[in-house]
Amino acid sequence: MKVYRTACPRDCLGACALKATVDESGRLVKVQGDEDHPWTRGFTCIKAKSYPEIVYSEKRLKKPLIKMGEEFKEASWDYALDEICNRMQKVIEEYGNLAILHESSGGSEALTKNIDRGFFNALGGVTVSEGSLCWGAGIAAQKYDFGGLSENDLTEIENAATIVLWGRNILSTQPNAFYFIKKAMEKGAKLIIVNPFYTGLEKMASLIIRPKPGTDSALALGVCAYLVEKNLFDGEYVNKFCYGFEKFKEILKDYTLSAVEEICGLPQEQIVELANYYSGNKPVTTLLGYGLQRYRGGGNTIRAIDALSALTGNIGKRGAGVSYGSDIFWNLFSNILFEGEVKFKRHFNKTSLARDILNSQDPPIKFALINRANVMANTPNVKLMKEALDSIDTVVVIDLFMTDTAKQADIILPCTTFFEEENVKVNSWSPYIYYCPKVIDPIFDCRSDEEIFLELAKRLNLGPFNGLTKENLLEWAVKPLQSIGLSFAELKEKGYVRHPFAPYVAWQEGKFRTPSGKFEFYSKRAERDGQSPLPVYLKPYAKEKDYPYYLISMHSKFRIHTQFQQAKTIEKINPFPKVFIHPEEAERKGILEGEMVEVFNEKGKIKVRAVFEENMRRDILMVESGWELESEGNVNIIIEENITEMGNSAALYDEKADIRKVTAGDKN
Repeated sequence: MKVYRTACPRDCLGACALKATVDESGRLVKVQGDEDHPWTRGFTCIKAKSYPEIVYSEKRLKKPLIKMGEEFKEASWDYALDEICNRMQKVIEEYGNLAILHESSGGSEALTKNIDRGFFNALGGVTVSEGSLCWGAGIAAQKYDFGGLSENDLTEIENAATIVLWGRNILSTQPNAFYFIKKAMEKGAKLIIVNPFYTGLEKMASLIIRPKPGTDSALALGVCAYLVEKNLFDGEYVNKFCYGFEKFKEILKDYTLSAVEEICGLPQEQIVELANYYSGNKPVTTLLGYGLQRYRGGGNTIRAIDALSALTGNIGKRGAGVSYGSDIFWNLFSNILFEGEVKFKRHFNKTSLARDILNSQDPPIKFALINRANVMANTPNVKLMKEALDSIDTVVVIDLFMTDTAKQADIILPCTTFFEEENVKVNSWSPYIYYCPKVIDPIFDCRSDEEIFLELAKRLNLGPFNGLTKENLLEWAVKPLQSIGLSFAELKEKGYVRHPFAPYVAWQEGKFRTPSGKFEFYSKRAERDGQSPLPVYLKPYAKEKDYPYYLISMHSKFRIHTQFQQAKTIEKINPFPKVFIHPEEAERKGILEGEMVEVFNEKGKIKVRAVFEENMRRDILMVESGWELESEGNVNIIIEENITEMGNSAALYDEKADIRKVTAGDKN
C-alpha cells in the first residue's frame, strides 16, 4: 500500500487535506482526511470518502462521443478534436469569435483547470458568462465595506466568546469547522443560529432565530438601531476605524424593534437578545452563509451584517470577524489566463444564460464549449436552457459523466479525475496551497482538461501555448509562487504550505482597502455604482407572489450540486429528492411523511418525497438542489432567473411555491 498526500479540488468551503491509499495493483482503495493538517485533523466528509466509487464508476464516460442523428457514437480522440477545431474555425470565419460561447464554472478548482479560459483568450476572446450562481452579491458587498475579502483563520473560532452561524449550515457545507466551534464552546463560548431552517446544531445553541427568508438585512439593521439607541455600540472602534457613521445612524431610524418584528416575523425579545450578544459577549465570530444573499437584496444583507460587526468592534480582533471568503489567491496565478490576448469581448449573465443565448444577435451563438459546469441542472429555468442549447449548432461538453448538459451535447469528451493527474489546489476559503500528485494512472480512454486544451491549441496554432506541454504546464503555471517566497519544489516536498501573507486575524491593523482606508458604513463606491451608499432592506421578489410558501433550494450534505450522486454509497443514503415541510403544514395539506408530493408554481412542478421537520419556519419549503432532471425533482425547473441588486448574482432562494399530494394517475 502507498499513501499519497493530496487535497479535495471541489468548490467547497472545507478545502480538506486528504490522504489517498493505493494498493499494490495501482488501484485507489481509500480516501481519508489528513490527521496532520491543522484544519482537517483527520476528518473529511462522506463525499470525499466516496471518491474511489466515483473514480471506478461504470457510469463514467469512457471514450469521446459524437452525436450521429439521435444517438452518440464512439470516436477516436484525434477525430473528435479535429472535428471541434474544424467547426470552431468555420464559425469564426462566417460569424466571428463572438459566435463562440465558453461556459465554465467551479466544478473543479485545481490550478491548471483555468487553462480553459486561457485557451479562449488566446483564441482572441469569445462570448463568456459573468456574474455568479453562488456568492456574487456578498462579494460586491464586502468590497464596498472592507475594500476586499479577507477572513480569520479557521482556528481563530476557538478564541470567540460568541459564534453566530448566520445562514451557514456548517454540517452540510463546512463540517471541518465544527471541531473549532466545539472547542470554543468547551471554553464557554455561546452559539447563535440565525436560519429559517434546521441546521443540526440547535441543541448546542443559546439562541435560535428563524427570520422570514430574505429579511436578514432588516434584522441586522434592527439590531444596530437598538444598539445605537441604547448606546451599547463600540464608539471607540467606530470613531477610529469606521467611515460614515453619522449617515448610518440616520437610516437606522427606519428599523425600530416594532418595524423589524413585522418585517422579519420575529419577537422583539429575540432581536434584543441578539444585540446583547454582539455588544456584551465579545469577541463575536460571525460565519456567513451564502443562502442569505441569494435574494433580491442579498448584497445589502451582507453589508448590514458587516455593519453590525463593525458597530460592535467585532472586526480585526482574535476570535472576532465576519467570515465570508478571502481573495488572497484571486490574482496570484493570472499568468495562465493570457488575458492580454483578448480582442473580442461579449458577456452573458450566468443566471439568465439561456435567455441571453436565445436573444443573441450580431452574432448568434453557433458553437458552445461547456466544461466544469452542468448548466442544464444548476441554472434557473431549466426548460429555457434546453431550448437555448438546442438552438446552438454545436455544443461540446467535457465531463466525467453523462450529465443533463452532456445529453444536450453534439460532442462529449471524457475527462480524468484529479487522482489521475498532477495539480495544485487553492480556493477562496483556505489560506493553504496544496500539492496534488498523480495518484493513479488514467483509466478508460480519458484525458485531463489540460491535455484537451493543449491539443486544441496545438491544432489551432495558438501562439501563447507554444512550448507548453502536459509535462511542463504545471511547473510553468506555479511560477508566481516565487512572488510570495515559495518554490514548487518546497510545495511538493511538504504537501501543503500556508500562504505566508495570509492573516490569522483579518483587518487586524484597522487598515482597509476602501477609498477612506476605513470600514465604510457609507460607501461612495456603492453610490457611484448606482447602489444605496448605506445598507438597507429590500423586499424580496417573492414577497409579491401569491403562493403560500417561500421556496429554498438548499445544498445537500451528500452532494456538491450534481456531483457525487453517482457514488453508490451516496445513492444508497440519499436515493431520491425530498422536500422538507413543517409537520403541522403537512397535516393541514393532508400530506403523509414519505409520500410523493408535487411542489409547484407558475413555472411548473417537481415531484419529491415529503420529509417532516419541526425545527423550521412553517412558511417555507426546503428542497435539496442538484438533482438530475430524470429524477423529476430538479428544483431549478420552478425557479425564476432573478438577479440580486448587486454582484450580478443569482437570487435562487427568492421564490415561492405551493405543495400538494400527487394524484393516483401521476405517481409513476
